[in-house]
Amino acid sequence: MYDHPWLGDPGYPDEPSALDRLTHLVLVDGRLVETWSEPVAGTRWQRYADRFDRELARPQPSPPPPPPWQRVLDWLASVCGGDAAVAALTVEPLSDDGSDLPTETPDEGARRRLEATAELLDAVAARWFDAEMAVAFRRALLLVWAEEPETVRQARTAAHLAGGICWAVGKANGSYRPQGDLRMARVQEALALSSAISGYGGTVRRALVGFRDLQGPRWWRPENVPALEPLGVPDLLTSTTRERLVRLRDRALAARDEATQAA
Repeated sequence: MYDHPWLGDPGYPDEPSALDRLTHLVLVDGRLVETWSEPVAGTRWQRYADRFDRELARPQPSPPPPPPWQRVLDWLASVCGGDAAVAALTVEPLSDDGSDLPTETPDEGARRRLEATAELLDAVAARWFDAEMAVAFRRALLLVWAEEPETVRQARTAAHLAGGICWAVGKANGSYRPQGDLRMARVQEALALSSAISGYGGTVRRALVGFRDLQGPRWWRPENVPALEPLGVPDLLTSTTRERLVRLRDRALAARDEATQAA
């Protein structure tokens, strides 16, 4: 039996292992007379070992950024509501089939709110937009009512609700400056609102988007694509908007095929 751990005490390995990180040195008159190692875990020096581990830890390498064609396809999926919706995009004009207001509502107040909002949307579309946007506005109203009726009920007035719908659908189609030619103030004036149409626009957007995660693409929109509000509802996009998206889709797919063939 050895008298000292540093000479080979059976309770310690002959050579310190990776776990025996704590080394004790005993000095008498400045001269080393004894040394031994033991695990640092559970000792008052463990916090130093943990700090050293953090300092020495190498950051994990970041994955390579996706190629431009993949970024465009991901962005298109956020705008249209998924890869399948992107693949199914057509350039057919919106028609008003199925855009009638519901014949039955829970109460008279809801019916009047829907009717008043629809009339305002039609008037704004006739003055500042076109027939396709009128269909998109009506579809958005019906979708909000179907998915989140409290958004319809809780709007301060029908004009506020109409303004929010005009904001969300107009932004989704790039109608307002700087993407388009129209100033939002024109719509605000047409609805006789004292506040900007964006005020209730965020609430309408939330109702249209639901629980889908469309926030990411808003912050990494690829270059050379329009600044469209990603609602994920292709039925609210006019043929002009979808024509542009179809061109982007086809170019991105062509680039993907070229990259696949070159690999």
